Amino acid sequence: MKKIFSIICIGVALLSMSSCDNWLGVESESEPTIDAFFHNESDCRAATGPLYSVVWFDFNNNFSFGFMDGRANNVFAPWSDYIYPYVNLTETTATANLYSAWASLFVIVVQSDNVLKNLDTALLNGVSESVVNECKGECRFMRGLAYWYLAMSWGNVPIIEDTTPFLENPAMSTNPTEDVIAFAIRDMEFAAANLPEKSSAVGRLNKYSAKGMLARFYNTAAAFVRGGNGKTGSLGKSASEYYAAAKAAALDVIDNSGASLVPNYEDLFKVQNNDNSESLFALQWVPNADYGSTNFSDSYLALSSTVVGGRSAWGNATYGSGELVELFSKRNDLIRLKATYFTEGCYYDYIRSDEGGYLVGTGTGSYDNNGDFQLVTKDTYTEIKSWIKKGVVGCSDDTGGLATNQNSCFHNPLLRLADVMLHYCEACIGEGTSTSDAKALEVFNAIRARAGLAPVSEITMDGDNGLWNERRCELALEGITWPDFVRRAYYQQDWVLNYMGKQNRNSSYSYKWETNTFEWETDDDGKIKKVGSNDEETPSASRLLLPYPESELVQNQNLKAEPVPYNFE
Repeated sequence: MKKIFSIICIGVALLSMSSCDNWLGVESESEPTIDAFFHNESDCRAATGPLYSVVWFDFNNNFSFGFMDGRANNVFAPWSDYIYPYVNLTETTATANLYSAWASLFVIVVQSDNVLKNLDTALLNGVSESVVNECKGECRFMRGLAYWYLAMSWGNVPIIEDTTPFLENPAMSTNPTEDVIAFAIRDMEFAAANLPEKSSAVGRLNKYSAKGMLARFYNTAAAFVRGGNGKTGSLGKSASEYYAAAKAAALDVIDNSGASLVPNYEDLFKVQNNDNSESLFALQWVPNADYGSTNFSDSYLALSSTVVGGRSAWGNATYGSGELVELFSKRNDLIRLKATYFTEGCYYDYIRSDEGGYLVGTGTGSYDNNGDFQLVTKDTYTEIKSWIKKGVVGCSDDTGGLATNQNSCFHNPLLRLADVMLHYCEACIGEGTSTSDAKALEVFNAIRARAGLAPVSEITMDGDNGLWNERRCELALEGITWPDFVRRAYYQQDWVLNYMGKQNRNSSYSYKWETNTFEWETDDDGKIKKVGSNDEETPSASRLLLPYPESELVQNQNLKAEPVPYNFE
């Protein structure tokens, strides 16, 4: 197995091959060494190109939805060893993809570190300081985001700002969660100060990308401090000060970025709409590229090869959780349900458009002049559940030829304007339970209107139409729901554990789109049926964070020791 030492070496190798035919990181035939690089602006931008795709490949591949959405119970796959342990709360140090998940984020950190270190060479070669700092801003944005994910997943982790010492001694101490969050904030504040007002190219970061992330990070810090978790003092503000900072950062994005909500929610998740008006940061997967620069995830998610026109599809046993489908149904939140899950009887005219559309549960076909559905191709399953739709883009014809086998080419967003708007609402609620702030109501109701839901006159944290449910329904399957659980657990751990305990994980159900009827499937004793493994554990505080991978523990005993405060000097 690779260890952190190996990841550092890989980071160096990636940097040495950063010459690009375009900024997305498609390698040219010439592969210059670091010594022959960083001579001009193009070199600098080429070096940061892989940070938008290649280094995120393993994270995007299955950890994002397997853990971030699996643990939150947005998805379950009872026979998939890279999802069900997270859903069942039973992962161990030896869980199948735990190491690759850990490594996926440190690859981002190490590559960002290596580019950062070498960018100063460009200054010596006459590249302008503004360009160099902009590229450093990209590096620190990526590194800060990776550390935020690490904090949300493992808590105490090693902060690596310079890889050189670890090549000689890979036995790293961890740093406290508080310091990891503070480090992420400092990186993102640098990015916000140095990235340009407008992106230098479509898909590139700008200052509002960083400001939007800062709203997320500040709300995280506020929750952490609010719960009395701080020990090192690196998060030096009060909860109310962090909420105020989150509110200001989010408002700047809302009012000044030029970003706007995409009118039709489903359109957000079509390849043709990559890098749309709502996207503040999306991974930039490359058409016709080699494995590693491609969006491979829809191969894991698509319910059948019929849906994707013969491309790889292994998702027929990966489902939406009944608990979340039931929540959509009860709220009559059907626009977002249709975009999130394939449910029985739901028709998509833009999926398999080459054959008239796709009707879930029966297959592809089209409606005749009398409104009757004429079946063309049939998918047969012994059970009808709700399969994963968000991120599944259809066949090649549905995407203008961009989707190819094992590459959907969908630029999946890691930050959307809607997320920032909801962080604004959270900051307005702050340490209270509700808000009637006029701007918060404006943006909250704009998101609800797009979803076909009625406006509210007050935003509460909880309740059927509260912020908690709004975030979950809006952002499901975008790798952001579990961090919401962790953030809230910083100050309301019992609430989160109680909520998790009522989620009916791995439970069997049926849902009919035509009638919007949901029903749990029960056994002869009237208990809700469980699917797959029965080794599910009761939610506990220990399951709010992941264990360190066994291979890392063997190599580095310091992971078991008390975390060491980070020296920010």
